[in-house]
Amino acid sequence: MIVAPDTLALLRRAMLPMDGSIADHAEPILEAAGAALGDARRGAFAYVDLTAGSCLLPLAFAAAGAARIVVNDIAARTIVAARALFAGAAIDQAMLDAACDGRLGSRPHIPSFRFASDYLTVEVCAHFDRLFHVDLPAPQAATLRYLALRDALAFADPEDGFRILMTHDPAQLRADRDADWSGFLAAHRDRQERLAALRTALIETRAATGAPAIRILNADMRDVAATIDYRGPCLVAVNPPTNGVDEYAIEDQIVHSLIANRLVPLARCHETAEQFWRARVTAALTPLPAGTFFLVWGGDGAMDAEACQSVWRVYGTRIHTAEIDLGHGREAVWGIFRRH
Repeated sequence: MIVAPDTLALLRRAMLPMDGSIADHAEPILEAAGAALGDARRGAFAYVDLTAGSCLLPLAFAAAGAARIVVNDIAARTIVAARALFAGAAIDQAMLDAACDGRLGSRPHIPSFRFASDYLTVEVCAHFDRLFHVDLPAPQAATLRYLALRDALAFADPEDGFRILMTHDPAQLRADRDADWSGFLAAHRDRQERLAALRTALIETRAATGAPAIRILNADMRDVAATIDYRGPCLVAVNPPTNGVDEYAIEDQIVHSLIANRLVPLARCHETAEQFWRARVTAALTPLPAGTFFLVWGGDGAMDAEACQSVWRVYGTRIHTAEIDLGHGREAVWGIFRRH
């Protein structure tokens, strides 16, 4: 594998946590990518991720020596993460403490509790606002915004996401016979230790990934793919987003509302899931120069694995594919191809 296991473990601590992510399969993907790139990765190779999600793969390829990284995602939370992970400044514990305590100035904003009170307490919202809306230069602000986002995410249930709070009284939450709020309450108690550990992980991650040339984009891959420079040895990840912005489930809506500092309405996509998939994958693969490697994933959403591969084969020659058993007769597939 092109990244040491301990380095990858560090990057997992720093990345944006996401369910059902391609990042869960990073080890075999990195091994296959290393084999495909061969000697090319010892030079000035580039990695382009058109739907970066958790940012683990961009981080891993930076650690593997990529000279140029492009991170794109339509989801705002990924961009908050990318700006911190690739362009954020190291902050010391004193600055983090000052931000948490409200001793740093803030940009004008609407208190998050006004639109997130069904899911988060006033304390959680106020803490998010102190970190996310801090009035500091962009590099330091980017790091604190990501820490704010990660803190808010800690209050989402691992299985159910953000749950409606029938009460904001901790004693009543502890006594609730119908739901277990222990994780939510523990997130309050563990905040100081959790954020201190993440602050350290971010500093170590920047040291592990070096300083590649970075371009961060926030657009639909269909609209941005043709604007990117793919010169030189290049690997392009074309993992289509879900139908809409992360399908805008409630947990996604809460996160993106916090970032936008307003209630973001749920969105409905007028394309079918298959139309959405095909439009974006073909738009991403069409402009790639001959010889470009591309990393793809499919089979677990709009189309089955064979239908996805039939599209990929139109544009490239298979270098490596792997199947993932999803149970109930379904499978996902990922692969690395070389553009015709």
